Amino acid sequence: MKVAKLIRLAAALVPVAAVLVLAWMQIQAQPADDKSTVKTRAADTAAIRQSATQFTEAFNKGDAKAVAALYTEEGESREASGETFVGRAEIEKAYGEFFKANPGVKIEVQVKSIRFPAKDMAVEEGLARLTSGPKDLPRSAHYVAVHSREGGQWKMALSAEDSVGQYYLEDLDWLLGDWGTKVKETAVKFSFVRDPKKSFITGTFTRMPPGKEPISGSIRIAFDPETGRIRSWGFEDDGAHSQSLWSCDGKSWILDARGVLPDGTPVGERIIVQRVSGDAITWRSVDRFAGDSKLPDTTPMRLTRLAASK
Repeated sequence: MKVAKLIRLAAALVPVAAVLVLAWMQIQAQPADDKSTVKTRAADTAAIRQSATQFTEAFNKGDAKAVAALYTEEGESREASGETFVGRAEIEKAYGEFFKANPGVKIEVQVKSIRFPAKDMAVEEGLARLTSGPKDLPRSAHYVAVHSREGGQWKMALSAEDSVGQYYLEDLDWLLGDWGTKVKETAVKFSFVRDPKKSFITGTFTRMPPGKEPISGSIRIAFDPETGRIRSWGFEDDGAHSQSLWSCDGKSWILDARGVLPDGTPVGERIIVQRVSGDAITWRSVDRFAGDSKLPDTTPMRLTRLAASK
């Protein structure tokens, strides 16, 4: 259950056909839901979630043996590339090599759903987010793990990730909060919050030149399922507006922005947002133009995370 470009193992998505066949073979024996079954499913769900917690703890300790122990004896871990590790011994070896090559790597697992297509079979889906350090941007990938109950214990029989190269809104969770700086005596503040339904990140920005009216605007950031990328829309109080496509090179987020000024003049730029540490970022604009005129690149603007107001 890891990020494709960095992780060389774990997380294996069972082909849909295989899942359906296994479910069909076992579903006939599944009893109709009653109060006892509901309680059992609740306990099973808790056990699967606990397994995800154990995976996270073992991974973050760099304990390959403990990770492999969460699989069945002949469990499989498949990469999005198609490479497959079969059996606990092979899975442990692969994880061990990965941890050695990537010291300090951490993972966060977000379980999105757990379902039971058969009595002793569970399918877990979610997001796995990997980070390597405070300067590195987190990357997420969708994963599916198929669990089998053996001897009263749930173990992963198969696991895999998909959506290689696709971005997720969760990749921007580190950006949430308030950020501020001063540029030539002008105070600048950005604020980002999650939409209650978690479909969007909503941002506001304010520039406060000394002795002048504040200049403010808003931005809405969302995942675009059509392109598999993150897209944002920005609106300023004076009527200017723009939209951007986001991409990540591992160190920075790059926003390819196009928009119009209040008078209808087309504008464009590439905004580079780089994470300096957990509480500091730089924001720079390059390749700028307005109408037919090229504009100079801006110098990097360093913003620091502001303490939450009480």
